[in-house]
Amino acid sequence: MKPKTKVGVIGAGGISSGVHLPLLSCIDNVSIEFIADTINPEVLAKTYNTRSIKINDISSLPNCDIVVLAIPVGVKEEYIREFSKRNTYIFTEKPFAIDLETHKNFLKLSNKISCNYMRIYYNSTRQIKNIISSGVFGPIKKVSITEGGIIGKTGRSKNSYQADPKLSGGGMLMETSCHTFSQLAFLFNDISVREAKVTWEDGFDVESNATFDISDNTQFSIDYTATMLKPIENNATFFFEHNKIEFNHLIPNSIFTISSSDSEKQFVIEQEEYFASTFAQAYYLKWKDFLNKISTDSVFDTELETSIMTTKMITDIMQKGNRK
Repeated sequence: MKPKTKVGVIGAGGISSGVHLPLLSCIDNVSIEFIADTINPEVLAKTYNTRSIKINDISSLPNCDIVVLAIPVGVKEEYIREFSKRNTYIFTEKPFAIDLETHKNFLKLSNKISCNYMRIYYNSTRQIKNIISSGVFGPIKKVSITEGGIIGKTGRSKNSYQADPKLSGGGMLMETSCHTFSQLAFLFNDISVREAKVTWEDGFDVESNATFDISDNTQFSIDYTATMLKPIENNATFFFEHNKIEFNHLIPNSIFTISSSDSEKQFVIEQEEYFASTFAQAYYLKWKDFLNKISTDSVFDTELETSIMTTKMITDIMQKGNRK
């Protein structure tokens, strides 16, 4: 019988208790070896009948096959260094790194690392990619994306890491935009930031407006707006030669609205067998994909696994937006 894959979870916050631990506890041949945090995670550890560790010395943490880093981006480095030395597979929460230089340094440390950008498993993300690839509506002429959110001092507890830009890395770009940028990086290969304007409050980016240039087979631009200063619809609009498609890119099985010069209709996209129609399925598929690569001893393309393009987009926007 094949031995179980031993997983250690570092960080006992909401993403661990609400997502990673419930999923890992349901996957065959996975053993949750410990849950560690700087605050004793004893109650959560009891729920999963595993070891509780209050972190005092990172080097004293137990060995495992996979370590989950569900911790703020601002404190990841020492954990990545430690577990890279042990040749441990690393599954880290988003965002992967605080900037592009740090991202590259992390990849020099580990070639067994992945980041939880799970929206690429959304059925809606896969379907828009299929539509683009098929050319059924002709070439893309333009893309427009808007999204809203709350972060930092606008709704987070003062005790939350998200209220400290040194821990969180910033505001909406790190908390929300990174997921959207990972979707764009999945859809398109060559993305560059033409221009960007960022509104800052107390070290947090609270609004970003950017224009991206795409230079794949055809050239077009993406207009992107993220704000927490006013209500705004979460929406992605893809303008093709004769049609446009609109959908909520934050929703796994979003309804697509197709408009043309002579008609407009809504339809529910067909569910593909492998892709996610719920948030839980997206997380699950990300984990299954990661575990499958480990079990088959696959070579990790760490730039894809960690979406280095996502970090580059965030870094360029912050630089062009005069990061405070």
